[in-house]
Amino acid sequence: MPLNERKIISIILEQCQKLEERCPGYQEEIIETVSEILEEERKHSVQGTNIQQKINDRCNTVGRLLAQHRGQIHADQEA
Repeated sequence: MPLNERKIISIILEQCQKLEERCPGYQEEIIETVSEILEEERKHSVQGTNIQQKINDRCNTVGRLLAQHRGQIHADQEA
C-alpha cells in the first residue's frame, strides 16, 4: 500500500474515533463500514463492480443500527 493511501486511512480512522458514540458500537460500526467502502472502491477500480449499491447497503446498515438504538431509548423512556 503506498504511503499516501496509508496516510489517508490513518486520518480516516483518527476521525472515526472522534465521532460521538451515538449508540453502543457506533464507532466500531463506522470504522468497519468505511473499511468495507474502501475495499469496495479498490475492487471497483480493478473490476468495475457496482460500488454505489454496496455503499448504499452499508450506509443503510448503519442507519438501521441507529434507528434500532433510538427506538430502544424511546421504549425505555415510555416504560
